[in-house]
Amino acid sequence: MSDKFGCENSRVQLPAVLHLVRLGYTYIPRITLKQAGTFFEPKTNILTEIFKKQFVKLNPQSDERKAGQVLRDISNELDSDDLGEKFYHRLASAGSEKLIDFDNPENNTFHVTAEFSCYDVKDDSAENKYTELFRPDITLFINGLPLTYIEVKIPNNKEGIAAERKREYNLRLPNKKARRFNNITQLMIFSNNMEYDNMGGITPVQGAFYCTGGHKAPPFNCFREENPQHLEVEPYIQNYPY
Repeated sequence: MSDKFGCENSRVQLPAVLHLVRLGYTYIPRITLKQAGTFFEPKTNILTEIFKKQFVKLNPQSDERKAGQVLRDISNELDSDDLGEKFYHRLASAGSEKLIDFDNPENNTFHVTAEFSCYDVKDDSAENKYTELFRPDITLFINGLPLTYIEVKIPNNKEGIAAERKREYNLRLPNKKARRFNNITQLMIFSNNMEYDNMGGITPVQGAFYCTGGHKAPPFNCFREENPQHLEVEPYIQNYPY
């Protein structure tokens, strides 16, 4: 535990959260089961109150009752074994029910939290109603929708990011109980806060990588910024207007 909380959190997780806050995300302290059914919907991890408020803002012809119906429709769609295709079309739609304002980003809300558990929820009042499936290190929300999560590893950890890739492929993506969370997630990011190692080709050992969901093994992709003048800090990062 001391290694995880003394290195992984302080050297990778915390810097990532601080970076996101500088980019404009609002930090939410750790979300717990005590807030299930009020602040968030445990079957999808959608932040319900934020979602409803934003839905009415982006769709003035609607009200919170309609927003609640859309939430129920989304939950049903996420049960489909379609890798989130139905939800994606709803998310990307430019129709009458807008979930994200792609034309005016300032109309959206952006939130970030750490250690937000994803649960298998039984539809009864049993004592063990909630069973934790996995707990992403960082979760990102747009208008209350958990669209991205980030997993971090200790720098120089054994097997590097490859270890995280194995866990993703072998445990999370094939798990039918996690289908809703896999279907709503649009982007997964993995980082050990190290420079890319290109020796022998691009392999997910160190650096920051991303992928989308899949039934089998979706490939990890790496982030690249062009640096034609070979500056010590790439121009895009150097000049970013925080």
